[in-house]
Amino acid sequence: MVKKDVEKNNLIFLFIGYFFVFASGVLISFFLPFYLKEQGMSILAIGGLLTFGIALGMLVFGFLFGRIQRKIKLKAGLYLSAIFYFFNSILLFFIPGSMGVISSKVSGSFGNSISKISSDVTMQHNSYKKIHRKLSSIHLIVDSFSIVFGLFISIILIKYIGFRNSLLFFALLIIPSFFFFSKINENTRFKSNKKFKDLKLNKKLKLLFIAENIHWFALSSSFALVITFLITDKFSASINWLAYLFSGLYISIMLTTFLTRKFLDKLNLYKTSIFGMILLFLSAIIIILANNIYYVFGALILEGISAGIWVPSKTALYWKETSPELREKASGYLMGWRSFAKAMGPLAGGILVTYLGILAPFYLKSVIALCAIGIYYYLLKN
Repeated sequence: MVKKDVEKNNLIFLFIGYFFVFASGVLISFFLPFYLKEQGMSILAIGGLLTFGIALGMLVFGFLFGRIQRKIKLKAGLYLSAIFYFFNSILLFFIPGSMGVISSKVSGSFGNSISKISSDVTMQHNSYKKIHRKLSSIHLIVDSFSIVFGLFISIILIKYIGFRNSLLFFALLIIPSFFFFSKINENTRFKSNKKFKDLKLNKKLKLLFIAENIHWFALSSSFALVITFLITDKFSASINWLAYLFSGLYISIMLTTFLTRKFLDKLNLYKTSIFGMILLFLSAIIIILANNIYYVFGALILEGISAGIWVPSKTALYWKETSPELREKASGYLMGWRSFAKAMGPLAGGILVTYLGILAPFYLKSVIALCAIGIYYYLLKN
């Protein structure tokens, strides 16, 4: 089999395997805050638990895994991500209360950190410069489709067997991924003797890094936890609306990524990043002004369009600014800081809502979107 065919097969097996990985984490990622709220926990308490678990998992492992990635087989990283996602559900099923939540988020955060680095590295080793944004787009489509699939399965299972028993189904959902990961060929991997200390962030990469991380902080401070309290406390909506809202978000990501990828390939990466952030700003403003839940639904669709444009663009920019032999190390480094930003979000959201009101996280998101626009505009002009 020629090298090009090997690379193509590797990518197909990666995307199918990660469909099951991403789908298996949906129940906890999107419905755990609702489950904890039903048990009488405050938004500040839930935010604290989530932040502690995510920080303990993603932050430490995000920094370390990029350094050891070259010392183990590429498939070992893929297998590890699936294993930690499996325990993400199993631990919450068997360990009750706060300890179960923290243990689950630590395991899930390990899995998330490894999966992001391993999938990123696998794509880089099986692609060439002209298809970087295309691959990132396909990855985003697979990610979004798996989440939509998981959302509707979650609603059905919660209705008939409850949240806790549904955890077992989502743990078993991870099993097919092992088969597809086993088919990936290691021979496409880059060879390099460079050490981690050789990694240096140039000025462009530093600014891209800042823009992305303030974005993830704003996003995680206003996402599943805050949305749950927003729709239940302000609009008295049921758990089904969580599935509708987040499905609208990820379906719009899928459709935007699919419909615009050829068009976006002809545009400057900085310009598309700016446009994506403008749409994120508008989505936050719509939620701030919303007087019924349908405006929230529309705002999340707009946010999905934003992500469908911005994510492939910012990923291509990272790959463009990092030499191939240092991308694994860069992925680990950037994942560590991205993890820190995402970990602080739930606690920040809980604090903002508790002391400033339910809309405070969306004001923060709008300000941060403007800051990111400023960074991308500066890079465009310089």
